[in-house]
Amino acid sequence: MEIVYLNEPFKIQELPLTKVYVLDDWLAQPLHHFYDEQISHNNIWSKTNQVAGGSSTGLPHHSFWGATFFRNDYKMDDDTPTETTWFTRYLDRRLQTEFGFKWVRFQYAGLNSQTQGLQGTTHQDCDMNDEWNLSFLYYPNKFWNKSWGGKLRLYDEGQQGLDGRDEHIKNHQIGEIEFKPNRLIMCDGRIPHGADAPEPSARYMDRRSLVIRGDEVRFEEEGENYHANDRLSYIR
Repeated sequence: MEIVYLNEPFKIQELPLTKVYVLDDWLAQPLHHFYDEQISHNNIWSKTNQVAGGSSTGLPHHSFWGATFFRNDYKMDDDTPTETTWFTRYLDRRLQTEFGFKWVRFQYAGLNSQTQGLQGTTHQDCDMNDEWNLSFLYYPNKFWNKSWGGKLRLYDEGQQGLDGRDEHIKNHQIGEIEFKPNRLIMCDGRIPHGADAPEPSARYMDRRSLVIRGDEVRFEEEGENYHANDRLSYIR
């Protein structure tokens, strides 16, 4: 799997994506820090983000702390603080503007949080039939020590649960991306992937990611963008 490191966004011309794209320092520092503070100092988090398992116990393969902003028809969770939700919507519109697409079938926007011991199992974001999908990951942490780990791993096939994970990494990993603050990743959501838990040295620090994805997009038409650089009036 080819991983391409970008200096700036680009207008997508073809789908499905055949490469994984990484853009560092996506947001200006004030916006990056604003979002990190918004999601760090409120009560939006719950232990709800799960990858379902096939066990007769009904237990999931993994379970993260998470917060859901939007699903399918952009319905908002009434318990989510308005300012945080608006800014997440701004980020979604900014992605569409900078990469030149519109959602046809939007799927999900929400947060994941992993602390040490919360290992991510291999999963896919989109169905194999959804060739015109897009999946974005954004890392809003303000600070992260490289020794704390948290890599994103990409695979050529899926795996059920954590049993045999080391062998799966050895035999099927096709790429890895370091966890880094203010980093944006764009890929085909059908690629099997999983995120490492932070190392014990991270102690209480959590590896946070914003996920924005859809099952089908179309390319934008001329004059159709959202003017992503417009001033955000609610940011002081």
